Amino acid sequence: MLVVTTSVLRTYNYSGITCESLPSKPVVATYYYVWYGDGLGGRHWNDSSVTQVVDEPLINYYSSINESVIEWQLRLIRNAGIDVLFISWWGPNSYEDRVAREVFNLLPKYGLKAALLIEPFRGSGFTDALTKYGPKFWESVLPYIEEVYIRKYGSSYFRLCGKPLILTFAPVGLLYLPRSSDYVFRVVSTHVDLLKMLGLRADWDLWPDYLAPWVRPRGSISLKVRINGYVAIAPRFDDRALCRVGGREGCVTRLLDPTYSLNAYVKEWGWVIKHCREVGLVAIYSWNEYHERSEIEPHRDATKSPNVTWDPYGVTREFIKSFKACRNALKTLKITSSNHS
Repeated sequence: MLVVTTSVLRTYNYSGITCESLPSKPVVATYYYVWYGDGLGGRHWNDSSVTQVVDEPLINYYSSINESVIEWQLRLIRNAGIDVLFISWWGPNSYEDRVAREVFNLLPKYGLKAALLIEPFRGSGFTDALTKYGPKFWESVLPYIEEVYIRKYGSSYFRLCGKPLILTFAPVGLLYLPRSSDYVFRVVSTHVDLLKMLGLRADWDLWPDYLAPWVRPRGSISLKVRINGYVAIAPRFDDRALCRVGGREGCVTRLLDPTYSLNAYVKEWGWVIKHCREVGLVAIYSWNEYHERSEIEPHRDATKSPNVTWDPYGVTREFIKSFKACRNALKTLKITSSNHS
């Protein structure tokens, strides 16, 4: 366990620009994974104990770097009403870096924007937050992101409070983020409230893990609204395939509606619509994270209950319309009220 002392917290800082407000317009984002190679048994398609899959994409086990695959995905993402991709990024010159650049090249064609999610590619233990993701890490990574992505794809890079958004996945960012007013940083994690209680930086939930385990019917639910009116939702979470081959432990404790029969995703969206006044950014986990079975990308599902008539992609498309209509109605109401005051 990482022990955080007062002296450490004085040394490592969380400085940056103040940016707490909701986006000016409603935003729907999705976490987007670009690590797949071609064919079952290829890269991230059952090629290790931590890359097990049980569902199959509608276009079969694709390669993320295939341009026709990217175009198929971006077309569906745009048609669903999603605005932004949070792209899982594994460092300069990585496979994911190559794919991410291809994605950015195609974003303007579909009117989409994206931001990078810096993954813990130098180590994922919590002690690595102190030893591997300090100033030297950022001295090598941040100039690369600035040059290769933000400057080159300026109009397609997503901005929050007028600044490029740079996401990190814990442990990256837990103890140190650069002192810079040029960017907005957000640390994405699970167990956000616990990390905050320990004095660590954690801003946004990757998925609503605080709802898990969710394997029995339940009545009302409550989602957590984070800074910038951010809310994470997920149609499902089920990584038991990884546990079965020794890639992970404790999968049962993380289960969220593995057969869709509990209508968890519908209930989550229902909560978002009901509370649209306080929600500014909805982040869907995920577009295509098949190892944890949270994908909304059209796919052939291995365990979907025969009694379930909806699919995650279709539900997403319909609820996004309702969410944006609700937010826009509030904005119109506010303008009308101001004109009469």
